[in-house]
Amino acid sequence: MDLEVIDTIFTFGNFAALTPSSTNNSNPHSLQKLYEICVYLLYVVGFSASIYANFPMYQQITSMEFVLSILYDLNQFCYVFYILIVMMRLRRSRWFRLIKSLAGVKSAKINIPLKLIFVASQLVYYCLTAFGFYANIEQASITVAVFYLGEFYQHYVQFFYLMFASILLVLLLARYERLSETLAQLNQARSSQLHSKQVVEVLKKIKNNVFMLKKGVGFFNDIFGWSILFTIFSCGSRTLVYIDVIIKHIEMLESQKALVFYHDFCRILMSWVGILSMIFLCDSILKKCDEILTQAYSFEGELTSYGNKEIQVFIDFLLHNRPEFRAARFFSIDRSTLFSVLNSLTTFLLVVIQFKEA
Repeated sequence: MDLEVIDTIFTFGNFAALTPSSTNNSNPHSLQKLYEICVYLLYVVGFSASIYANFPMYQQITSMEFVLSILYDLNQFCYVFYILIVMMRLRRSRWFRLIKSLAGVKSAKINIPLKLIFVASQLVYYCLTAFGFYANIEQASITVAVFYLGEFYQHYVQFFYLMFASILLVLLLARYERLSETLAQLNQARSSQLHSKQVVEVLKKIKNNVFMLKKGVGFFNDIFGWSILFTIFSCGSRTLVYIDVIIKHIEMLESQKALVFYHDFCRILMSWVGILSMIFLCDSILKKCDEILTQAYSFEGELTSYGNKEIQVFIDFLLHNRPEFRAARFFSIDRSTLFSVLNSLTTFLLVVIQFKEA
């Protein structure tokens, strides 16, 4: 079953206190709760240490870069707080409701090896983290590198949830594809093999599946909505800072800080790839829903009066249960989101580049 990949993800996420230990762990025992709290407290210590380690850097950058860096750090801290406290403690049930919604709908065949992709991505990120740790040792010392462990953790949280969200979107897309295939097969067989009542019975089953998937999308938004918002903001702010650094301080690429810069560049690039994959997957799901609606319209006028009435009810149901992906209810996520983000980045980039110290 394709949902087995969620067990694999939970296995990795459990060690970092990012997910429940398994798909059956809806009521964690006291030791698990204590472990999650300890991880958060260690992160707070690590976050404070990384701020202390970054203090000399804050004194060297421009005021605009300083503001962006502070906003980035606050964003990352709120992000981890949301995951470890809000999601893992206050909204833990959302995980299992989402899994139940996915399990209740049959999936189309997925040709992508989701487990392999997820495990491989984790190994690649572990290697990147090791490179980042080495780069900080080369730039300063092992003591300073240890101070950045809290920062490495928050980077991993962001990457982990980007991968997790993308995989869940693939699972959702596969289920909408199955509904589309079912309607297409029904459309081909209706004239010669099926009567109106048989068509209506199939449509009722599809309605139940559509409603369950709509609920699943709602749970997805509850879990990942704030995560997506925090990720877009963090990637945007860091991108602006690094572009500004490249333009105004190109000599940095030839200094001892070059390795750290290349590590951060790779991390930001991976985050943007994750954001783009989520945007296009959300857009693909919306397109698949439009395809389902188009197929439903093709039934109108070709069945009995009873059948046509049920078809109209089915079409109205699809229109009112179309999924909508939202980033913490601030904006919808579809293909247009990409251009909105690029437009905002371009505007702020022009301001940052032109900003000069007095």
